[in-house]
Amino acid sequence: MNSPTVPPLAARGKATRPRTPAGQSATAVLPHKKNAAAARVRIRLYRHGLGDCMLLRFARTDSDDTFNVLIDCGLITVAEQPREKMQAVANDIHQACQGRLDVVVMTHEHWDHVSGFHPTQARDIFDSMEIGEVWYGWSEDPRNELGQRLRAERAAKLNALATAVAAFDASPSPSMKQRGTELGRMLGFFGLKPGEPAGTKIGKTRDAFEYLQGKQDVKTRYLSPKQAPRPLGDLGNVRVYVLGPPPDEGMIKRSAPTRRGREVYELASELQLASNLDAAFLRLGPDGAPDDDSFVDCPFDPGLRREARPGQRYSQALSDIIHGVWQQTGQEWRRIEEDWTQAAETLALNLDSHTNNTCLVLAFEFIDSGEVMLFPADAQVGNWLSWQDLRWKVGSGVVTGPDLLARTVFYKVGHHGSHNATLRDKGLEQMTSEDLVAFIPVSKREAEKNRWMGMPFNPLLERLREKTFGRLLIADEPRPGDGDLGDLSAAARKQFKATVEESELWFEYSLR
Repeated sequence: MNSPTVPPLAARGKATRPRTPAGQSATAVLPHKKNAAAARVRIRLYRHGLGDCMLLRFARTDSDDTFNVLIDCGLITVAEQPREKMQAVANDIHQACQGRLDVVVMTHEHWDHVSGFHPTQARDIFDSMEIGEVWYGWSEDPRNELGQRLRAERAAKLNALATAVAAFDASPSPSMKQRGTELGRMLGFFGLKPGEPAGTKIGKTRDAFEYLQGKQDVKTRYLSPKQAPRPLGDLGNVRVYVLGPPPDEGMIKRSAPTRRGREVYELASELQLASNLDAAFLRLGPDGAPDDDSFVDCPFDPGLRREARPGQRYSQALSDIIHGVWQQTGQEWRRIEEDWTQAAETLALNLDSHTNNTCLVLAFEFIDSGEVMLFPADAQVGNWLSWQDLRWKVGSGVVTGPDLLARTVFYKVGHHGSHNATLRDKGLEQMTSEDLVAFIPVSKREAEKNRWMGMPFNPLLERLREKTFGRLLIADEPRPGDGDLGDLSAAARKQFKATVEESELWFEYSLR
């Protein structure tokens, strides 16, 4: 339904028929219309760097108190002064919600989404707060068999990647060392800072991610798209839909779109493959194979294997080939003994995309107006595609995934505006509300420092500006000015700017 904040006539010059939410009469009185100046929700969007942190404060009808929802709280490892920044964010959260968080949403196990909950950053502040519930995706439920396997695969991949980085860092080859540096950036998602010595303990991200599971008096919920939409606490006018992670393993393992618009299904036997790669990279390291290495992952029987030894003698013909071709300067391109190590890059991308596809994706709906706020975290292709088939019975009607997209009036842009975390035809193009506002939590300087060039992705950026009529908030840029909002009337520009407050630490967008 069209919002009173930015009239659609000012945007496009034509009216559209309001959509009646499922289960509600078209003649129902909308309570929030009685006081259009009052904010029904204030969405505080933190601008602390490359990381996600959003605080939603929903107004209560019977008091001045608010219902407070925190979605993620993290910062990328390459950021400068991370503790100071996250302390500032956490203190601001504490003050804004008066020390009470009703719900904390942990979308997925990446450092730039959960680092604030680690002891090295701002856990002490969260320890001082009253927290009602923590929400995770179903894939984190210790009782779920598929979730158990996915977590075991993720841990095995992480261990294999860490072993590969240690082996590459110790290699005398400059190209291998460079690859180790590049792959080490991926370990930053799991709390390992680039440049930390090989063997540094991994698992910091998991510790932060699971922090609230062990916190006394905090109720833990594991959410699934199979569940009915849930009321948000005692707020009678808000309901929450769970769009992801998909309960289908095939969808979780669909990552990046191809040029033809198809998606891939990767690495079926992932747990065994990751274990084999871990063993292989361990042999490549400075200490070689451990004494208990079974070599079961090797392609040839041990009886057929020959290992090179110093001073080994060859036939004259083989010796001529080795010295005249193999070891000749300029012939390095012929050597294939390191080619197999390219599996490390594939493993890193696989680990990243599959973790992102386990993101908990939430849509908050105002029941009276049908307006939706969408928070997809870092969900990638498989997660997005699964929403097309979602259906929930609500009252006397049916709500679908595409229906929620069509009614989205606030979109937290996925994965800092990267190219593979906002689908086109089955994503942004289905967000047809003329009241759409979007936010990108990005720091281009920190993205470039981490060698993530082109973030945010320019074609996506331009389309977001078109879809929002310029109402696009970008964390490392000032809020949109009159020049950015040229497709809106002067009155509509004024109305939009009145809904956005700006400080050095955050934007706050009010939906009225």
